[in-house]
Amino acid sequence: MTKYTFNSGFATDFEHILPKSGRPTIVYLHGFCSDCWGKKPETVKKFCLDNGVGLFRFDYAGHGSDRENFAAADFEIWQNQVLEVIDTAVEGDVVCVGSSMGGWLALLAAVKRPERVKGVIGLAAAPNFVRRFAAAIPPEQQKELEEKGSFAFDTGDFAYVITRRFVDTAMAACLPEGKGSWPVSCPVHFIQGMEDKSLPWRCALDFAEAVSSSAVEVKLLKSSNHRLNDDDAARELVNSLTKIVNI
Repeated sequence: MTKYTFNSGFATDFEHILPKSGRPTIVYLHGFCSDCWGKKPETVKKFCLDNGVGLFRFDYAGHGSDRENFAAADFEIWQNQVLEVIDTAVEGDVVCVGSSMGGWLALLAAVKRPERVKGVIGLAAAPNFVRRFAAAIPPEQQKELEEKGSFAFDTGDFAYVITRRFVDTAMAACLPEGKGSWPVSCPVHFIQGMEDKSLPWRCALDFAEAVSSSAVEVKLLKSSNHRLNDDDAARELVNSLTKIVNI
């Protein structure tokens, strides 16, 4: 597969489908220690092909096709990759669909590129999740983080590898707390599983309050977990895409 080489020098697998005239491009943003090739992005791809909507999906530096470089990457690099895609790789209106950490990156893109990002869909979106992680690090793992630069954090669904470089750059990118404090003016949909062991589902309600836009919807799926790979989640993703893209 052809690699997309970013200004930072990282090169990762990607897919780019051009939109029909007047249609936006979906930029799909995957989660931490994940990639852009699973069921959720495939659902997005089918929607795009069926409706003439563009798609750009890619692995972050140190993820998926570039996993051997994980230790060299950090949150700032991932955020810059998202902005680089919006600024130079795609044209016209953009809708960001982000899973878990990708939902955080999608919201940051909407804040930093309001003239381009016309909608955000957060799939178990986890903005600012580094704060909860950092506060919950036991002393033994805190020592491991300081001495070795990383530690494994088991969420119940799967394990994350947390690095000091990630923690520092993610902390610097946290959105402010409080109602209406996130300057996101476009429509935002949060799709959240109530069986999520990584992120309490009530956080989605707090996120909705924090977004300044009045066009915010929260969809709670009682039987879905953090991965949102079930059929109900796929249907709600398509419903949200249809509404935000205005098909």
